[in-house]
Amino acid sequence: MINKHKITSWIKVMRLEFYSMPFVVYSLGALISYKFNDFFFLKNYLVGYFIIFLIELATVLTNEYYDFEADKLNKNVGRFTGGSRMLVENKISLRETKISFIFVVMLFLVLSLYLFKITFYSNQVILLLGIGLIFGISYTAPPLKFSYRGLGEIDVAIIHGFYVIICGYVFQKAILDNNVLWVIAIPIFFSSLVGVSLAGIPDIYSDRLVSKKTIALIIGPKNTLIFSAICSLITGTFGIFLFYVFFSWQLDYLYLLLPLYSIYMSYIFLAKLRLKNYELGISRMIFSSMILIALSSFIPLIIQMVSLF
Repeated sequence: MINKHKITSWIKVMRLEFYSMPFVVYSLGALISYKFNDFFFLKNYLVGYFIIFLIELATVLTNEYYDFEADKLNKNVGRFTGGSRMLVENKISLRETKISFIFVVMLFLVLSLYLFKITFYSNQVILLLGIGLIFGISYTAPPLKFSYRGLGEIDVAIIHGFYVIICGYVFQKAILDNNVLWVIAIPIFFSSLVGVSLAGIPDIYSDRLVSKKTIALIIGPKNTLIFSAICSLITGTFGIFLFYVFFSWQLDYLYLLLPLYSIYMSYIFLAKLRLKNYELGISRMIFSSMILIALSSFIPLIIQMVSLF
């Protein structure tokens, strides 16, 4: 008999709410490839995204496994912080998580070999696959343990920004030969950095107990809010820059939404400085930062799609 509670627990462990934006950015990379190269391979797109999904899942599983002690100590659990709680509440065991991780990695390796074959044994494809898996699981897994060395937020922002869009392009053409990808990915990178930095504020106490070094722990919650405001304004600045870069394209003015929203976000962050309890309402602020990420991702996707017609 199927255990519905177990299925629900596994769905919660997967943290599916974090997979949507990487899918959009990956699709953006594939769309840019189609626009500039005039070909699209559906098989490459589907296999490639499944691999990206598996990297994300492997990252989540290792995070749940190696952050188990920190999650147990965390008293400020929210929608976006403190893990899924499924291991802490003993609904899924550490052993089950470890076995699932091994299965995910094995499936990743099989699909990676297949993608390597259908992209005509591209060295860049195999390099990207290796980088994705290493940087993904190394967010919390030893020996690198980026999130314990003050590099976790940078790791996440790079993966969700530059890495995923490049994969979308290279999995189609098998070679990286377009600089537009890098420029478009910059606001995605900084907007991602806003959200992941804010997410460290409620976890400061538990992270300190397990020697985990997030940006929020290193510079403090007050400076994290200032840092997030700066990253938000950088996102908006590049929105203005991209508006001029794509001036001849339809709907290029959508990029002007980025500076408008980034100013609004910065005002919220700086207004928060007047309050002593920086953790109060942090979930709403993280959600607001996710809107900035969505704007950074969907705006270029819409512009690229419209430019095809």
